[in-house]
Amino acid sequence: MAKLEWHQAVKVMLKNVVKVSTLGNGYGSGVIVPTPRNAPGNCCVLTAYHVIQKAEETGATIEIELAESQEKILLPSLARTIFTAKDRDQALVLFNAAIDLGDVSKFKLLSVNRHYVPGVEFGWLGYPVLEIAKNTPCFLHGRVSAYLDDVEAYLVDGFSIHGVSGGPVFCCEENGDLVLAGIVTNYFPNQITIPNSGTQSWPGLAMFRTINPLMKLYAQENKVKPQQLPPITATSYK
Repeated sequence: MAKLEWHQAVKVMLKNVVKVSTLGNGYGSGVIVPTPRNAPGNCCVLTAYHVIQKAEETGATIEIELAESQEKILLPSLARTIFTAKDRDQALVLFNAAIDLGDVSKFKLLSVNRHYVPGVEFGWLGYPVLEIAKNTPCFLHGRVSAYLDDVEAYLVDGFSIHGVSGGPVFCCEENGDLVLAGIVTNYFPNQITIPNSGTQSWPGLAMFRTINPLMKLYAQENKVKPQQLPPITATSYK
């Protein structure tokens, strides 16, 4: 199978991209991923922890908006389970939907023992906090600058602006596989102090956390203390 072109990969991933809002506290991005074994609910959204932090702390309603259909799903505190890896700025939001959402059969998760090396090209999708594009998922791409083994994260020569946090980071492999490598978590601008002008920010590096440690941790915790969801189905609307 031939390697996918970026426009082909984007078409596949958009079926799984979501906008994640904590009502009254801004928004970020996320991606529908396979539900971990023995997990509650039939839908699992992976996002950055800081995107849903207020919702976890206060019980505020989370709104999930599907990129393709623009259908919106409301998740009050009793209609969801949130599993977090705060030190990695990652979270899984699990809930029951009336139908299966997304199409997770079209991409693969990077295996726990693999990582990409410098020079490999990544693409990522998310909803930037720009008035002209706040309701439109945008595609960006760049190459791996370094893999940080101690924190299991990539530094990438690309941009991550507010709103894109939590969006999927993916790779088109030579064998034709489309692989979800991680999610957008941080951006580190190059801060330069200029005499008499103060500090200015120049292009820097984005940091993308790999997803597998979170999925692995969830599976371990689930064996000890299975997560439970009450029999409440998410409310959806357009």
